[in-house]
Amino acid sequence: MCKRMVFLLAVVLCTTAALAQTKTPKTLDIYVVDVEGGNAVLFVAPSGESVLIDAGNGGAAAVRDADRIMGAVREAGLKQIDHVIITHYHGDHVGGLPELASRIPIKEFIDHGANVQPAPAVDTILQQYSELYAKTKHTVVKSGDKIPVAGLDWRIVSAAGEVLKTPLPGAGRPNPSCVNVKAQDVDKTENAQSVGSVINFGKFRVVHMGDLTWNKEGELMCPNNRL
Repeated sequence: MCKRMVFLLAVVLCTTAALAQTKTPKTLDIYVVDVEGGNAVLFVAPSGESVLIDAGNGGAAAVRDADRIMGAVREAGLKQIDHVIITHYHGDHVGGLPELASRIPIKEFIDHGANVQPAPAVDTILQQYSELYAKTKHTVVKSGDKIPVAGLDWRIVSAAGEVLKTPLPGAGRPNPSCVNVKAQDVDKTENAQSVGSVINFGKFRVVHMGDLTWNKEGELMCPNNRL
């Protein structure tokens, strides 16, 4: 009897360990959500920690886009979104946030700070946004910051019109593609304020720049490639 009980216990322990290994994610999962002209990308780290970049459109499209984002959330098996990054305050990037936040808990809101392009429609959304982040964690990032996401190296390379000054590890070499690059007119819109991220997962690397425009991208890449 004792031997049989020991054997059964061993089987249970081995089975439990196997199930634990099966349920432990080993991948970085990225869901690119079609919000028709705007942006919404969901990252789920191997730890299960999640980051959503932007939340799609507002207005009549808010329900549609929230439905689509929540489809990705359900597929990922999430009960909350740990971090939401709002790259900039155009309606196709921040407009869907109030609707989305009514459907799932969001633990942290991340953005570049004050809006530089006021407009009646977006002002209303930003008032709702401020009411959302007043109830939880709100972080204003600057270039060079890191977002702590278990299992990922997440670096902010642009925010509030400023770009990374110190090259990332292994970067900083002269960029031959810059020979004929010329600056364009200064962009005074929210696009140039975009929060840009470089995300590393082992040897895999992905860059997300929001709607960062020509001159700011040029500062990052020329004459030396800081990324």
